[in-house]
Amino acid sequence: MEVQVLLWVVLAAVAVSIALSYFCKVNIGIPALIFAYIIGVFIQGMKVKEVVAQWPTSVVFQLMTITMFFSFAIFNGTLPKVADNIIYRFRNNAKVIPFALLLIGTVIGALGAPPPACNTILAVLTFTIAIPAGLSPWLCAVIVCFGGSIGTFFPWAVQGSVVKTRTDEMLAETALAGQGELTAYKTCLHWILFTLIIFLIFFFVTKAFKIGKVDVKKPEPFTKEQKTNLWIIIVVAVLVIAPNLLKLFIKGNATLNLLASALDIQMLAIIGTLLCTILKLGSERDAIVKGVPWNTIMMVGGVCTLMGVASAAGVTQYIGDQLAASSFSPSVIGAILALIGAFLSLFSGAINAVFPMLGAIAVPYAVSAGISPIPLLVAIAVGASATAISPFSTGGAIMIANVPDQKVADGLFIKTIVLAIVGAAVAALMAVTGIFSI
Repeated sequence: MEVQVLLWVVLAAVAVSIALSYFCKVNIGIPALIFAYIIGVFIQGMKVKEVVAQWPTSVVFQLMTITMFFSFAIFNGTLPKVADNIIYRFRNNAKVIPFALLLIGTVIGALGAPPPACNTILAVLTFTIAIPAGLSPWLCAVIVCFGGSIGTFFPWAVQGSVVKTRTDEMLAETALAGQGELTAYKTCLHWILFTLIIFLIFFFVTKAFKIGKVDVKKPEPFTKEQKTNLWIIIVVAVLVIAPNLLKLFIKGNATLNLLASALDIQMLAIIGTLLCTILKLGSERDAIVKGVPWNTIMMVGGVCTLMGVASAAGVTQYIGDQLAASSFSPSVIGAILALIGAFLSLFSGAINAVFPMLGAIAVPYAVSAGISPIPLLVAIAVGASATAISPFSTGGAIMIANVPDQKVADGLFIKTIVLAIVGAAVAALMAVTGIFSI
């Protein structure tokens, strides 16, 4: 089959997968995986094992190990108690509460909790404490869904690890091989900027600076198990972060470079899981069965396998060549990719599913055009994450489900759609103005 025709077949497969996911409540990865099988074996003549080989093993392994480790701290109350203590610290200066909630999202995410966990904890805290204090539901939604992702974009955290790993895979055959970590850092910094732009807009529009004192109870002290779990998390975080930070100041040190590559978050998470199990800080079964986001893993695996088959058939290379032949500037191409990512993320996972899908298009385009693909990858990551607040996507759905007041929860449906549109517009504006190239 000609690559142009195959392109439309793949697009139709993606559209049908999204439709089935939305209307039939089917995990988008299941139909995507079936379409990968049909297109690969019956249209392209691939062997079944070649289709299966497109399954993103490294990303799935990362998601499994990191979330399994941090689920101990979620289930035994360690991370929620960290959040409670931060809120208590700022109880007498309520104007700072919105910023404190952003800090909570950053800390919990940076400690390794996946976005669903961050959204759950922030939703309960924000709508329980901030709404009675006079904080607008608009700003609360921004804090939960956008602020809840800040820490997860750190290169050693869940979403940052996916950006790093997938970027390294996509750039492996290019002159920019090994730039995954740089891309992850840039994505994190630009997501912070993106979040602050929207946060400050709604902070002043909703007059959050006028809210008064918040009445909140002093949290119970950390239990022995929670203290131990927190120390394990801190040690893992230091082992991951320290060598990479030192590399910025000490160049060419072989030992430091070895430590930075060897002390990987996913393997340290496995060690941490073993320690948590031996020290009886939680249930290993719960960590595996309930803590690992198997639904997300199925979604990631299915979509990535479909795009892997398309890439093997030359579809992504064809799209990249067509973009390179267009008269659009790279910044406009970045805005287009950001908007496409934003649209797809309305109905599915952002970084996990959309980033590798569009990244497979952006990299061939950048190579053909002779430009760096990193700003385009950042644009895709920010654009896709900008609409994860949608009620049809993971972030928005989890937030609404965890709002204690049903009346407030019902009112968030339209608000999250509006915020998704605003987020997509801001991401596209950042791309077209060249901010992602900084």
